Amino acid sequence: MLYRLEDVRVSFGGREVLRGVSLQQEAGEKLALLGRNGSGKTTLLRLVRGELEPDCGAVERSRTLTLASVEQHFACSPTAGVLESCLEAFSGLLDIEREIAALESGREGGSGVAARLHELHDALAQLDGYRARPRAEAALAALGIGRDMLARPIGTLSGGERTRVALARALLAPASLLILDEPTNHLDLLGVDFLTEELARREGAVLVVTHDRQLVDRLGGAILELHAGRLERYPAGYERYRRERAARREQARRAWALQQEEIQRQEEFIRRNIAGQNTRQAQARRKLLARMERLEPPEPEVPAVRLRWPEAARSGDRVLEVSRMAVGWQEPLLQDVTFVLRRGERLAVVGRNGSGKTTLLRTLVGSVPALGGSIRFGAGVAPGVYDQESAETGGESSVLEGLLACRPDWAPADARAWAGRFGFSGEAAEAPPQTMSGGERARATLARLLAQAPNLLILDEPTNHLDIPTCEALEEALLDYPGAVLVVSHDRRLLSRVATGALLLAGGQAHLCQSVEEAFERLGLTREAVVEKREAPPPARRSALEEERRRLRRDAARARQRAEELAAAVQAGQDRLTDIDALLCSREVFSDPPRASALAAEAEELRQHLEELLEAWTDAEEDAEALKARLTALSAADS
Repeated sequence: MLYRLEDVRVSFGGREVLRGVSLQQEAGEKLALLGRNGSGKTTLLRLVRGELEPDCGAVERSRTLTLASVEQHFACSPTAGVLESCLEAFSGLLDIEREIAALESGREGGSGVAARLHELHDALAQLDGYRARPRAEAALAALGIGRDMLARPIGTLSGGERTRVALARALLAPASLLILDEPTNHLDLLGVDFLTEELARREGAVLVVTHDRQLVDRLGGAILELHAGRLERYPAGYERYRRERAARREQARRAWALQQEEIQRQEEFIRRNIAGQNTRQAQARRKLLARMERLEPPEPEVPAVRLRWPEAARSGDRVLEVSRMAVGWQEPLLQDVTFVLRRGERLAVVGRNGSGKTTLLRTLVGSVPALGGSIRFGAGVAPGVYDQESAETGGESSVLEGLLACRPDWAPADARAWAGRFGFSGEAAEAPPQTMSGGERARATLARLLAQAPNLLILDEPTNHLDIPTCEALEEALLDYPGAVLVVSHDRRLLSRVATGALLLAGGQAHLCQSVEEAFERLGLTREAVVEKREAPPPARRSALEEERRRLRRDAARARQRAEELAAAVQAGQDRLTDIDALLCSREVFSDPPRASALAAEAEELRQHLEELLEAWTDAEEDAEALKARLTALSAADS
C-alpha cells in the first residue's frame, strides 16, 4: 500500500467537493482519474500529495512512499541549465559527479582518494548515473526540447517549455508514485506518444488526470471517476468504462425507484390500518420502515455540453488560399507555404513543437505579419479564432456578459439559453472567469466563438483543459460543421475522426497530405488501433432525388435546431419573469421604489419579447414539421 484515503470530505465555500471518498493505491498500480471539469480531480491529487488536509476522514501514507509530479515552480535557480535542472530528478547525482571530477582532476589529494572514488562510482551505479545524461537528453528531445536548448537557463524558457522540462524530470525520477495532472496539454503528437509509452512501461505506480482517451487506453490500468463528490472504480479500457458506467447509473436509478415504490406502498398500508383492526401489522411495518437503510437518490447527470452551430452565412467554395507564404518573426520558420482550403474541408496542421503551427495560425488571422507570399480569404468568409491564450484566461467578463458583448442583437434570455448549452446555467453564467476552472474557461471561450456564427474555424489546441465528454461533444460538432476548419491539436483521436486532410510542418516546409494518417506516419508516430471515423463519402455524382433528400435532411435539422433554441429561450425568459414576480412581492423590493420600478420595466419588456419569441417558436415548429413531412413523403415515394 502506497497511500490510503478513508472516507475523506473536502469543502470549499460551502460546496462539498469530495463526499466520503475512499481510495487505496498499491505499489506499481496505474490509475487514470476522470471526471467533469470542477468535479474535484485536482483536489484529490492535492490530498494524495499532502498539499491539502481533509475536513474529515483519514489520509495514510506509507513510510516508503516517494512522490514525483510536474512542479509549477522549479526548486533550482532560474540560471541553471535545462539539462542540469532535469538531472535533479536523480537525487545527489550532480554532487557525486562534481566530487568525482574534482578527485580525478587531482585538485583534491590524500591517501583515501582511491577508496573515495570507488565509493562514489558505486553510488553513481546505484543511481543509474552512467545512463542518466543520455536518458535525460532523450526524454527532453521526445518532449520537444532539442539539444540546442540543453544549456539554456530555465528562466529564459516559455511557460510551455518549462512545463515540458518539468514533465521530463518527473518521468525520470525513480519515485514509487508519479502523479500527473493533464500532462498532455503542452505536448505535440510525438510528445504524447512518448508519454503514453513511458507511463505504460513504468515500473512504479501512476495516478494521472487526463482528457486524452488514447492515454487512458494505453496506460492499461483501472479507471477512477469522480462524480457528484464520490469516487467509483472501473476496469481498464475507456469504452468498457463508458458501458459499465451507464449500466451502473441505470441500476442505481432502478434500485432507488423500486425502494421508493415499496416505501410508498408500506406508508399507504400504515395510513389505512394504523387505527383499524390491523393496527399491530401497521405498527410493525412502521418499525421496519424506520430501520430500513434508505438508498440515496441518484445524483442527476451533469447535462452534456451541446455544441450547436448557429445559422451562418454561406461562404464561397474556396474559403482560404495561401500562396508561397513565409511565416516567422525576424527569420522565417516556414517558407513557401501553399494550400487551398475549401468549404466543408477540415485541415489538421501537424508538426513538432517549434515547427511553426501556432505562428502559422496567427499569421493567417493577421496577428503576426507574413514575411512573404499572399493570403486570400474567399467571398463571404467570416473567420472565428480559438487560441490558447484566450481559452486559458476565459476573457475578462462572465459568460453572459461576453455573449451579450459579441451578440448585441441577442436579448439576455437568448444569451442565457446559449450559455446553458455549454454547461453555464443560472448563476454559473454570471460567474467571473477568475472563479472558473481551466476547463470552464475553455468552454466559455468556445461559447463566445460559436455564438458569432463563423463559417471558417481556426482552432489552436481546442481540447486543452476540456473534460472528455466535452472533447467528444466537440468532435461530433466539428463533424457536422458546414464550414471549413483549420485545427492544431495534440489529441490524436480527435484529429483521426475529424480531419479530412493534413498540412505537415517539417524542416521549415509545409507538406500537404491526403489524410491525417499519412501525416502521422511521416511524422514518425507509432501505429494506433483503427479509430471509428465518420467521413463524408467520396465526391460522386448524386441523382436529383438524392440531392433533394440531402437538402431536405439538412434543412430539417437546421429548422429543428432553431425550434429547440427558441424553446430554450422562451423557457429562460419565463424563468426570469417568475423570478421578477417573486422579487416584486418581497418587502425588500416593494419598499425600494426605484428598484421596483426597474424590475417592473424589465418584466414588461420581457413579456413583449416573450410574445415575439413564442410567435417565432410556433413558426419554427411548423417549419420543422413541414420539412420532416416532406422528407418522409420523399423517402416513401423512393421506396
